[in-house]
Amino acid sequence: MKISNRTSKIILAILIAVSLCISTFYIAGKQGYHEDELLTYNLANTQKQLNVDGGWNTPDDFNEYLTVSDDDRFNYAQVIENQVIDASHPPFYYALVHTVCSFFPGQFSRYFAYSINVVAMVGILILLYLIGKRVTDNNLYALIGAGAYALSTACFTTTIYLRMYATLTFFCLLFLYMILRFYDNGVKITDCLVMLPIVVFGILTQYYFILFAGLVGLVYLVFTLREKRFMDLLFVIASAVVGAGIAMLIYPHIIENVLGGNRGFGSLEISIDLITIVTYLGYKLFTYFEVLAKDMFLGQIWLLALCAAVALGSFIYFRFVKKEKLSRKTVFIIVPPVAFFFGISLLSPFNSDRYVMASLPLIAMLFAFTFIRIFKHFKSEKLVLAVPACIVALSVCAVVAVKPYYTYGKTNLYSPKTDKAVFVGTAMLEWNKVIDKLEKYDEAMIVQTADMDPKLGEELEDFATKRGVVTNGKISSFADSYMNNGDAKKDYVSSLETLSKDEKLKALDEVTVYISRLADREKVMKYITDNTGFKHSELIQADYDFEDFFNWYDYFVETESYCNVYRFYK
Repeated sequence: MKISNRTSKIILAILIAVSLCISTFYIAGKQGYHEDELLTYNLANTQKQLNVDGGWNTPDDFNEYLTVSDDDRFNYAQVIENQVIDASHPPFYYALVHTVCSFFPGQFSRYFAYSINVVAMVGILILLYLIGKRVTDNNLYALIGAGAYALSTACFTTTIYLRMYATLTFFCLLFLYMILRFYDNGVKITDCLVMLPIVVFGILTQYYFILFAGLVGLVYLVFTLREKRFMDLLFVIASAVVGAGIAMLIYPHIIENVLGGNRGFGSLEISIDLITIVTYLGYKLFTYFEVLAKDMFLGQIWLLALCAAVALGSFIYFRFVKKEKLSRKTVFIIVPPVAFFFGISLLSPFNSDRYVMASLPLIAMLFAFTFIRIFKHFKSEKLVLAVPACIVALSVCAVVAVKPYYTYGKTNLYSPKTDKAVFVGTAMLEWNKVIDKLEKYDEAMIVQTADMDPKLGEELEDFATKRGVVTNGKISSFADSYMNNGDAKKDYVSSLETLSKDEKLKALDEVTVYISRLADREKVMKYITDNTGFKHSELIQADYDFEDFFNWYDYFVETESYCNVYRFYK
């Protein structure tokens, strides 16, 4: 069953429009931010720093921390310098954000970064359709495959997460599409000129592009060697190498970031038992299966397991019973995304959906193509239409029943109970997560405490044990390293004594106090009541409970307060 090119383009446009409308619904209702989303704006736009050791910050200070000033519009040298200091990511995505924000100096809006994701997602869905069409040579099947992703929670989550992962996904799919074109049509020197900027901008967007492109290139290498297409292979390798070289010339810190950066734990002297490592990796894999279930299967592990079993069983049946081999182009959309998903699941520093986002469009397409292949076996073309019908039904159920990541929950913290606020956090700089709330006050003081929650290590230990990790008492040793961002020898900083000395604070009758979940809450509250005039307190909003989550990372990113919040009064 096929449809015309004109009809398929119209349907694809409708799919894209529907997908983006749903994502816009979610971004409009989004309440709160992942801390990295706010860092996106800071690192893209300014070198402004806040007073974080006892000084007061005004709404203008917070605004300057997130926005482009008139003097720094289109200042890309500053963008690059910020990434050098941050030492985590390359600068291209931040340059895109800076470009959009430069048209709106002094203004902050979630829609600035969101607009970049919208453009990237349009490109992603078009490329996914083109990849599907090139693999199946069937417009209808390509539309079904693209629709499986376009109407999934995975797509909505990728679109509303204000980071570089939608842009990364676009360049990964663009690279794959070009490789498929090369495999079909051969490679000319002019094709290399097209591939060069894809490699350059892909690497300069996010370093996971290197892994994805390497997996695609590996499949291409195997097939072209078998077919003795040595000149094609040489052109592609040359394009990749030259593109990587240009990327390193533009941003020489790539190797340093990839090998270390500020995410490494190499400085830690922690002895972990082999059984702990093995069982923790098992826990990580299961957590990523949960992520995949939430993103594509209504959050139901059993439904993901059933569909995966059917997919694997059908492959075995068609390959070894019916003796039907998959086309080589199909291998291009199987091996890279699946290997990427499992590799990132095991190697990622945290268990987060963002790290595997680049693989999710192709994984969604693979499930769709699997069931198309199964239904085609029954010799009824109309039966194939059951696949898009199921996709639409799943999407409707997901919109009703599944809350995407990064939308967060409801909070009353956007309606301040007092004129001023104090944030008490640790060396992990948790204040960055609640800037959008702190700026609602006339002024906000940020202080740090050296006393971290003594129960966090035990909580992590208990949490891991209940989820199948054989800890042998070793998991708690990660708590301190986590809070120091991998630096075991980092000095603790405390500015808590500012609370007892600040004259402006002494003049207040009441103040809102945010106490981060990593801080020792009991010590902080005791210090305030013992050393200031605020002798009474009432809870405004309680933090979430560890046991509410399966994935410990969700506990740190999927909640909008990150704190216990109190009103202290005299």
